[in-house]
Amino acid sequence: MAKLVQSPPAGVRWLFFRLKPGQSISPTRLKAAWSDATETDDCSVRREEIEGAGYVYALYAPNGLCMPRRAELRMRVLLEEAGYSFTMGALADRRPGDT
Repeated sequence: MAKLVQSPPAGVRWLFFRLKPGQSISPTRLKAAWSDATETDDCSVRREEIEGAGYVYALYAPNGLCMPRRAELRMRVLLEEAGYSFTMGALADRRPGDT
């Protein structure tokens, strides 16, 4: 039987977050929230296992994302309103004046 190989996501890894132990979010729900936050359907999400440290959720969007800071803030609000406890970090550089 052939092993399923997951292709790398398109775009830039803008954000990552971890949920409180015992919490999880489905890929469909996460992608819908991230699409809403970025205001584009041209995005992807992944749950990546960090050996010995659990899971991290990685959020990808186009390199030319118009307002990355706004997308981050919107994503934080969406997760908080859904009742998730999380820690979040940004990986991609931001341009001056991003809001």
